[in-house]
Amino acid sequence: MTLQQLRYFQVLAKIEHYTKASQDLCITQPSLSYAMSELEKELDVQLFDRHGKKITLSAQGRTFLKYVDGSLALLDDGIKAVRLSGPVHGRVTLGYISSLSSNFLPEVLTSFYKDPSNEKITFNFVQNLNNALLDGLKQGDIDLAFCPDPSKDVASAPVLRQDLFLVLPRNHRLARRDEIDIHEVKNEPFILTNRKSGLRRMIGSIFREMKIRPKVAFEAEDCNVAITFVSLQYGLSIIPATSNLGNPEVLGIRLKNPEFSRTVYMAWTPSRNLSPVVRRVRDFIADRYSTSCPDRVSEPAIAYPGVS
Repeated sequence: MTLQQLRYFQVLAKIEHYTKASQDLCITQPSLSYAMSELEKELDVQLFDRHGKKITLSAQGRTFLKYVDGSLALLDDGIKAVRLSGPVHGRVTLGYISSLSSNFLPEVLTSFYKDPSNEKITFNFVQNLNNALLDGLKQGDIDLAFCPDPSKDVASAPVLRQDLFLVLPRNHRLARRDEIDIHEVKNEPFILTNRKSGLRRMIGSIFREMKIRPKVAFEAEDCNVAITFVSLQYGLSIIPATSNLGNPEVLGIRLKNPEFSRTVYMAWTPSRNLSPVVRRVRDFIADRYSTSCPDRVSEPAIAYPGVS
């Protein structure tokens, strides 16, 4: 009895059609028939009842299938465990929103490469907006994505809470404050990211809850562009901490009433069979940064550093 015969039997038992099963297995029908005939001879039982061109599992076949399924599943688990226990080779395409590039992403990579068994894993990086990252996941162009607003058809785990800051020109009347009530600036012009971004949707939701209708002076493609417009004194913005908040012409000040923050998730496509290298990266990040989050609203594992 060979492993190949057992895998052939498992497929044929579930399809119950020699032609279709042989096509799925990429072998000829006579080869499949011969393999099953030899298996039945060795077991000295009839695994299939044959009715002309039709076949169905016999009672003995149904009993045997339970053990074959269990044995092959156990063997597959063993193969995965062996592959994951040693050095893994491969490349992972990682998508992320721009605000993670200056702090969180470097921290993850530094921690990941401290394990010598990860040294042969490399990354492709794709920076984009939330929806574009999700599209990349679904199309198979991205393996894992860090995004703030995952859709229901992807799997996700919370990995980070990002505080959002009010960005204003350095000479603004409130520039010396440690924190600002959102109602103090509700009538000022705002520069917000465009309506396709998850950040814009989140900020819009908070404004609606506060019954504030902001005056949007400009819509920016990303946070960096918004900061540039603020530095030119076209309005205020609300964004996560980014490296560009070091711009000498602007300040980032904490908001209160309410505090503005969002959760960032690591997302992947559950329908895709993730490669061992992608699973290695996903599990590493989940183990170190994720928390249990059945309803996807729990506090994530770490807080994003603030801006003074």
